Amino acid sequence: MSLSENVLRVSVAGLVAACLAVPTGTAMRAAAAGFDARYAVQATGIEIGQAALSLESMAEGLRTRFVFESGAMLGLVQPSLTRMDGIARVRAAEVKPRSFEATYSREDRIRDIGIRYGADGEIASFALTKGGRVRVSRVPDGLGSGTVDPLAAILRARAWLGQAVEGDELDLKVFTGRKRYDAHVRYLGSTQITQRGDSKAAHRVALQYRVAQELDEDTGKLVPERGGAQREIEIVVSADGRYLPLRASGSFDGWPLTAELLEECEAPPGCATPH
Repeated sequence: MSLSENVLRVSVAGLVAACLAVPTGTAMRAAAAGFDARYAVQATGIEIGQAALSLESMAEGLRTRFVFESGAMLGLVQPSLTRMDGIARVRAAEVKPRSFEATYSREDRIRDIGIRYGADGEIASFALTKGGRVRVSRVPDGLGSGTVDPLAAILRARAWLGQAVEGDELDLKVFTGRKRYDAHVRYLGSTQITQRGDSKAAHRVALQYRVAQELDEDTGKLVPERGGAQREIEIVVSADGRYLPLRASGSFDGWPLTAELLEECEAPPGCATPH
């Protein structure tokens, strides 16, 4: 597995997990206002990319978006761009995803993913397009009940954490459109961090995950992943009622990787800088 794939996987998983929070009471109302956040992603202390994560209430439901863009680094990381966009209905602790779209771009290929959910919150349709050609046009067998896309997983975990206490755990099955992950979330409790000279109250969350299955684009079937490494990321989110992701960090195949908050804005209108 190339470093670029590790970086992409870590950034997506880390920032998605970083969005986990404990939104109850007035905090839920504050979180409902939405946010637009920008991050610097570093490997071994060298910036390799930028990421953006946003949450916004719309008439169709709660919209979550994630963008990660990396540049080349010493020939070890290929330039890449990932965009994810999801919509879900959220009522109290109930989360029912409606749609998920993603684009995974590299110099030599572009993959587009489209997922639609049924009224029961299960994946009802799926399409994978590569280079403008549809490669897979049906839901792969064996995904399993309760499997959701990465952005819907954020909302499922947030709803669970609304009732969680320190030490509680949650298992999630996450499908990116290319790989299916087994994820395990644990709430570690409160902490205090210093960021850009400011001391902030925060919550700590641990995420463990591994690849369980990979989609064979020729057959449209999921292939079991044998001996996939389990990785762990520790995430810190603000404890001010917004539950804004502040920092995510982990070590992957010997490469320390972090995502650090650079800028945050209310959404709407969101930050003026493009993402």
